[in-house]
Amino acid sequence: MDEDSRLSLIAELIRDHISLDGIDRYLAETGVQSCDFVPVEPRDFAGEIFAVDGSNASICGWSTANVNLIRAGYAVYRERDWKRTVITFDDAFLADPQLCQKMFDPYLEHFFGLKGIDFKESDLDRLSSYYRELHEYVAINDALSEAHAGDIILYDGSFDVFEPLRGVLAAIFDRAREKGIALLAVAKSSSIFWGEVVSLPFVQHTSMAGSRLLPGAAWYLSLKDKKVDAGQGRWNGQTYIVRFCGQSEHAFRVDAPSYLADDIGSVLEKLAAYSCSAECMGYPHALFRAHRDIRITEQEGAAACERLMAQLSEIGMTHSEIRLLMQDFHDILEMRPGI
Repeated sequence: MDEDSRLSLIAELIRDHISLDGIDRYLAETGVQSCDFVPVEPRDFAGEIFAVDGSNASICGWSTANVNLIRAGYAVYRERDWKRTVITFDDAFLADPQLCQKMFDPYLEHFFGLKGIDFKESDLDRLSSYYRELHEYVAINDALSEAHAGDIILYDGSFDVFEPLRGVLAAIFDRAREKGIALLAVAKSSSIFWGEVVSLPFVQHTSMAGSRLLPGAAWYLSLKDKKVDAGQGRWNGQTYIVRFCGQSEHAFRVDAPSYLADDIGSVLEKLAAYSCSAECMGYPHALFRAHRDIRITEQEGAAACERLMAQLSEIGMTHSEIRLLMQDFHDILEMRPGI
């Protein structure tokens, strides 16, 4: 089958199964009812919003390990005014299975009182992601120390994480509850799906359904008892689909710890008041600023790679050894002229 024929079949699959012409089938198969869409009225509040984010960029890698730049921190807003951005970690990380304990354990013990982390063999290819997440949680912990009762901390991501870091999240949830801080995770993308023939995108289809049922309004929907695949679900909380701004087409997965169950509507009302900026319509502006301030650019990654190569040269490695270690053979193939 040629490429055009395959693309034609995929286009028909999207039209016939993934495109949502009406919402009757969506409502019937997911267990969602029109009354499950709860309107959100934006409400100003005088507290602070802390938006936590992280970034990582690959510098180089070889078959047994790799080197990444990792950065984490948070932006602080009071109402619509940015106050400061705090970088809590900004350094290179050598992802090597043999060095796991040495790299992770000091942070786990110092910040969260945990004795260590247990990685399975299948986890090892996620080391850099785990290390970035760990430092994002350290950033949340730092924000908790700065926040006051009634403030909101937003985390860019999901709380439905793999097993090694669940103990860290449990400690964070306890501290947030004790201080009276609302802690939410807002995911820019989500793999939640419904359907039996093909995997249908639940967040996008819920957004379309919400637009028809509550046009021009912000709203939220609880996933409790819905017929969807929402992940592992072992993090002691509840997942919602939220549209923060009625003028936006976008909805997001939002995870909230169980202690917020009775207050989720009030918290979302406060966030909705600060999620209609023209810069990022429908997305909490504090998270937008955190992403822009904390991200590692392609230029930064390339510069770090050049610095590492220079340092290797200074300590005696030859250019041939450095190239052999740091150059991806795919790049070598791409540099060869075509035939």
